[in-house]
Amino acid sequence: MPDQSLLFVAGLGRSGTTALMEVLVAHADIALGVERYKRLYPRDAEPVTADLFTEERFFDFGDELTNLTPEQAPEWASHYDAMRAKWGTARYVGDKMVAIRVQHVWETLPDARFVCIVRDLEPVAASWEARAQNPDDLGWAADQGATKAVAGWNRSLRRVRRAVRQRPERAVVVEYDRFFGDPAGTSLGNVLEWLGLDRSPEIDAAFAQAHSTYVEKVAPKQRILSPETLAFLDEHAERDVWDQVTERLAI
Repeated sequence: MPDQSLLFVAGLGRSGTTALMEVLVAHADIALGVERYKRLYPRDAEPVTADLFTEERFFDFGDELTNLTPEQAPEWASHYDAMRAKWGTARYVGDKMVAIRVQHVWETLPDARFVCIVRDLEPVAASWEARAQNPDDLGWAADQGATKAVAGWNRSLRRVRRAVRQRPERAVVVEYDRFFGDPAGTSLGNVLEWLGLDRSPEIDAAFAQAHSTYVEKVAPKQRILSPETLAFLDEHAERDVWDQVTERLAI
């Protein structure tokens, strides 16, 4: 990919990675998958290599490295059609990941860029709890509830902190509420500037829709966790790391 750069959207599950990805791919110069290699990223012994992001390889879903294929998850079929249509001309191609394997990717792809998204623990934990308690949610394990979210949240923050500290030219961080709650899209504009891209009408339209969804559905949402669970979150959350990460936001 001599004329293209690799770009990843990375964040803990239920932190806004999908919403962020959907905004970014509205730009003509960004084409990203939906956890295309989700089963590969956690494997320490298997490198993430540039050939995985060639058009022929990326859109061949026979490798079983994801369950979010157009066939298994038809809701993403149109997304992949749109990404394939611009894959050869986009300046940035890549993927979104919830494993946050920044250092692992950099071992083989040191020039890859990461837009990391973080979200406060309580809404993340509440979302994990709601999915874990839903017997019809076959894509989420029943034991992955609110208390399990804490360890993942702490680990993800440490990984993001390390990435943005070590290589700020290759990793940037945004915070969910500040990103989607700002009607002016200030964080989005700064991310695009960091990528060397202009702010297009298409990406502005996508952001406006995401902001509207945030204002109308996300911000007013009532999230109920038991006092015991809230006490557990307060005891185990690494708030010092959260403060350090959010000091480095792309704002």
